[in-house]
Amino acid sequence: MRGELKAPVVLAVAVLALGLGARHIAGRGGQSELQAEHVRAPAFPKPGYQVSGTVWLDSPPLTWADLRGKVVMIDFWEYTCINCIRTFATNKRWYHLYHKHGFEIIGVHAPEFDIAYNVDNVRASVKRFGLPYPIVVDDWFSIWKSYHNDSWPARYLVDADGYIRYVRIGEGGDSALEGEIQKLLKQAHPGLKFPADYKIPAEPSAFRPGCGVPTDEMYMGPMYAGRGSLANPQGYKRGRTVDYKLPAKVADGRAVVGGRWQTDPSGMIYEGKEQEPDAKAARLEMRYHARELYSVINVSRGKPSRLYIQQDGRWLTAANKGVDVKRDAKGRSYMEIAEPRMYYLVANRGFGSHVVTLLPSAPGLTVNSFTFGNNCQVDFPHL
Repeated sequence: MRGELKAPVVLAVAVLALGLGARHIAGRGGQSELQAEHVRAPAFPKPGYQVSGTVWLDSPPLTWADLRGKVVMIDFWEYTCINCIRTFATNKRWYHLYHKHGFEIIGVHAPEFDIAYNVDNVRASVKRFGLPYPIVVDDWFSIWKSYHNDSWPARYLVDADGYIRYVRIGEGGDSALEGEIQKLLKQAHPGLKFPADYKIPAEPSAFRPGCGVPTDEMYMGPMYAGRGSLANPQGYKRGRTVDYKLPAKVADGRAVVGGRWQTDPSGMIYEGKEQEPDAKAARLEMRYHARELYSVINVSRGKPSRLYIQQDGRWLTAANKGVDVKRDAKGRSYMEIAEPRMYYLVANRGFGSHVVTLLPSAPGLTVNSFTFGNNCQVDFPHL
């Protein structure tokens, strides 16, 4: 699942499934590493929806024969995944530094929510994030399954002879991963020396004491058994529109809705009337503890609409609003939901517990999920 760093189990499965003669290293914060030897990287499937559901963006279809002699990082990602988004700056830095020395990155986009199966949405996200390396859309999970992968993000290093040599599941561990990139490039090109400014920086853990442990990722739909975060007594009513009554309280890591909402497998869809953001308006409320708050949101039946947002009963200000939040002439904070993607809602100055209220203005808007950042996960481009 997206953002679920289940690596110790995942990598054990990978060892058995891929036959990796490996040394397993458990990391902190749910991360893990794997060093492997003499296991061939699985072949890429032939492109075309009729065959494998794979589409290559900004690159012809590649094979390991095309890539022989290069050190390649296979990066499994999803465009709404905050855990993936926080790795993009590092990926791009590595591509800039090492591509000229024979390093390649292939981003494998494996979708989670229904919006991420749309190739045009993925193409738009590649442009927005400025990803300069080849991307392959893996809508049928053909590549994902061939690697026995189970997490976003997951980065697999393949040496110049096409063998998997190192795996990193989850965020962090970039210094160790960069060290492996340099080592494999030197093995591929004996005598290669990197400039002095290629020194690998020390990397403090983003999960160390003091960073804070935020609320777990919240899914607003019942797409994963037992993972839906809706706490209304009426519960989920798949495919049905229900007049929900807003409970008086909401627990941490849970959300409640008031007004007319429809249950979709991947989220809750507002189906009420057009409305102004007042005390009687239909709403979604959720409680969390973190520093930053993000949400995957889909547009209202293909049309842009405003989604108003409050925290702890007050409109957001310049001091705590996310980069996607604006303020109208009345001082009300809102976002223009114009495309299906992950939005930056709240950027508090410190870790804390809060209640967020979302007030949709038009029917059709879908809220898919909420994710979070701690005190040590804020220094990345918020694109």
